[in-house]
Amino acid sequence: MTISLEPASPAHRLYLSQLAIYLRESRQILAAWDTYSDQHSDPDTHQPYDEDAYGLRQQQRDSDTLGAFGRVYYHADELVHVAEQQLAQLHAVHDDWLAVRRALPAHARPGTEAFEEPLAESYAEAWHYLDQWAIHGQAPFAINALAQKQSKASAPALVTTTPVPKAAAASSAARR
Repeated sequence: MTISLEPASPAHRLYLSQLAIYLRESRQILAAWDTYSDQHSDPDTHQPYDEDAYGLRQQQRDSDTLGAFGRVYYHADELVHVAEQQLAQLHAVHDDWLAVRRALPAHARPGTEAFEEPLAESYAEAWHYLDQWAIHGQAPFAINALAQKQSKASAPALVTTTPVPKAAAASSAARR
């Protein structure tokens, strides 16, 4: 597939809004699952009262989540590509700042206008990309947590030592 998506283009905004809808719907599906699981499982052992009904409800949760992801599925690679482009821009902005800082006169120190003005310009240049990461940055954690869970399920002897942020770990644990 050829990726032609440009950051901030109408298509990119559409795909991001579809991703936001998926994230909202998947949280709703997970909340409904957690409620069901809490109501239909022993509170001490977390074992389902009715294995068959629980399994069917779990299948429904999985189906609903996949269905919600359908609007993102065909464009996820493009969203990842744009995120990679934006990250490359952040690296470029940082590299530009380092070059500017090295070229500053000796009297340009933190707190002086000669230092603070180019630094503020660098911050302004990076802000849009940082804002996008702040809005959508939780996605890599969720994907990583899911991948680790899947890896553990398919290879139980495999032990991973990659730390998972508390929010992603809590979300993963909530999925039971």
